[in-house]
Amino acid sequence: MTAVPSGPALGRPFWLLFGGEAASAFGTSASIVALPVVALQASGDVREAGLASTALSAGVLLARLPAGVLADRFDRRTLLFGGNLLGAAILGTLALVQARDALSLPVLTLAALLLGMVGSTLSPAENVAIRSFVHPDLLARALSLIQARSAATLIAGPAAGGALLATQPVWVFALDAATYLVAAVCMAALPARAGPVGVGQPTLKAACEGLRFLWRSPFLRYAAVNAAVLNLVFNGLLIVVIASADGGAQAALGIGAQTAAIGAGALGGSLIAAPAARRLPAARGIAASTGVVAVALVGFATVHDRGAAAFLLALASACGPVVTVLLATVQMRMTPAELQGRVHSGTGFLAQAVSPLGPTLVAMSTRAFGIFPTVLGAALMVVLLALVGGVVTARHLHVPPPDTAGHTTADGAGADRAEALGTDGAEPTATGHHPRAGDQNPTVRNYR
Repeated sequence: MTAVPSGPALGRPFWLLFGGEAASAFGTSASIVALPVVALQASGDVREAGLASTALSAGVLLARLPAGVLADRFDRRTLLFGGNLLGAAILGTLALVQARDALSLPVLTLAALLLGMVGSTLSPAENVAIRSFVHPDLLARALSLIQARSAATLIAGPAAGGALLATQPVWVFALDAATYLVAAVCMAALPARAGPVGVGQPTLKAACEGLRFLWRSPFLRYAAVNAAVLNLVFNGLLIVVIASADGGAQAALGIGAQTAAIGAGALGGSLIAAPAARRLPAARGIAASTGVVAVALVGFATVHDRGAAAFLLALASACGPVVTVLLATVQMRMTPAELQGRVHSGTGFLAQAVSPLGPTLVAMSTRAFGIFPTVLGAALMVVLLALVGGVVTARHLHVPPPDTAGHTTADGAGADRAEALGTDGAEPTATGHHPRAGDQNPTVRNYR
């Protein structure tokens, strides 16, 4: 088991993990664009493009809960190394088949499903590995860097993917395969046994144990609901932006600017998340940040100037990483080491399970009631979320988490929980992390 570093630096293991996953996330963001485009080009049917994207999302959800079991049971370095090699093999095969003009839609759909499962499996393994590598005082900084990484790759990756698609789609798959290989090399250089390895249990029982722990904690229940609601709202925002456009070339520019503002806000929020987590008590910070999202949404529905609307969207999306850091801080500290992967996966599964409904629900509501009532309703839902968050965190952060019968707190989990709760039972300040932003962050979404 790797000891937590005693010095103030993030350390070589963190940067190996960060750099490898940064390369891989860049290639992944390009492939997310390429998969539906290649499907559309091959068939001429937009439904096939939708099927490719759906297969990717389905793979994420199918693997999410079993992935937590794997992360709690096996060596994380082995999981990360093997998962990245498997991703490279899938993408390399796609590139070879595409180069020979033999890529069929069933093969493309299966590849999208498998890639979603691979990315979903890597997520909790990275979560648990970072907990072993990063000093507790630097966890918030590590999380903010990883959130910034996700935001940046979601901006740069699609741009690179679009440019390569304009030349030859095979290069997108080849690029992604190469980034998976870079990540695999970085994972191979990690210290052995990145985190505690738990005892074996039947997979279903082990997965249910993590969900039970999550459900029995009022705070963890709220964290999952918060992520699910904000993901639902932000996934529907693009439909609102499109519906509010007047048509014509200027409207298209406005849509592009407002969509870019969401990404820019997420990147900016990732950079301020660590300082905010160090200075804000969790209860106040969660309620305030979620409340700012609600106020910004109301403002967006009210203003008519495109520049002001873009600013308000950026403000709303900037609060997403802050909320994620504050929620994940407590989640990491109150969860025993041997349940970290399963609780991470359970929260991520619940956060992502309803988000695909966002665009459809927003489109139906806009058609039935109009844009302003739709956004106002979403804002009121977020206001309620903020109020509930303030109450839940204030009442329950000083309460010890549910007992985990039959478990020992390996890798200092008991010490982490004691530090989180405080010697005097006071509310902890947020200094933790959550390394896979795509799982819970409402504005930074990546299936990896």
